[in-house]
Amino acid sequence: MEYRTIQLELDPPLATVRLNRPDRLNAFSHELVYEVIDALQSLKQDDGIRVVILCGAGRAFSAGYDIKGDDGDFGARGIEGLRKDLQYCWDYAFAIWQFPKPIVAQVHGYCLAGACEIAMLCDLTIASDDATFGEPEIRFATGPPALIMPWVVPMKIARELIYTGKFINAQRAYEIGMVNEVVPRDQLERRARYHALLISKVAPLAVQLAKEAINRTYEMQGLVSAFAHNANLVAIMDGTETEENRIFEEVRKQQGLRAALNWRDKHFDEIERELAQPPSGGSPPAS
Repeated sequence: MEYRTIQLELDPPLATVRLNRPDRLNAFSHELVYEVIDALQSLKQDDGIRVVILCGAGRAFSAGYDIKGDDGDFGARGIEGLRKDLQYCWDYAFAIWQFPKPIVAQVHGYCLAGACEIAMLCDLTIASDDATFGEPEIRFATGPPALIMPWVVPMKIARELIYTGKFINAQRAYEIGMVNEVVPRDQLERRARYHALLISKVAPLAVQLAKEAINRTYEMQGLVSAFAHNANLVAIMDGTETEENRIFEEVRKQQGLRAALNWRDKHFDEIERELAQPPSGGSPPAS
């Protein structure tokens, strides 16, 4: 199949799925999401492929779900309509989670919002030292569509990152368990291939059953039901007008998305400039 938003490269026993919207920082459009899902379906059936590497073209892994072009008229669609809108986010998350073969995320540049979730849902995440992670959805008065972070990092850290929407660097992501390894940018592809090839040397059935066992451990603790409940809450967030998102949408419609993002970010930038540095002897800033 010909793809427009991804590149599929076969190099048995490995395959690489490369997000390919570099002009949009590989933002997740509906088309990109379903092309990744289609590629994974074909790789699932290919016995010559044992491990998949997921990466991004250009300057970033991905900036997350594409909000450009969204009219922002959330209330008119109603809660149920918004839940249906979130379906493609769910489809994407579970295509990664339920894929029977290991997926190694090869992350550089921005890895934000929905992309941060996808990277955490992959089996391993190898990041370059220029990578930036974060879940800034709360700054849009919404939430992560597939709330995997509390299952990956300690509770206090999950609260900090999700409540504030702050960004963290690759080293911090490694320290809290979001990332398996941080390497210089020029070594990223080599190290991702190293981990993928190491896994590929193990009997495929053993690896797939081990992945299934690990997944079921989390699912028996309630991961899937927690995701479902989160989807309902995110739909409520999206369907409820706040003063912040009302002004954001007004600025976006009148002046464009960049102006709206600048309006939003300046409030957080002010806090960062004035108060981010801890007192002497305190903990270093997380980002």
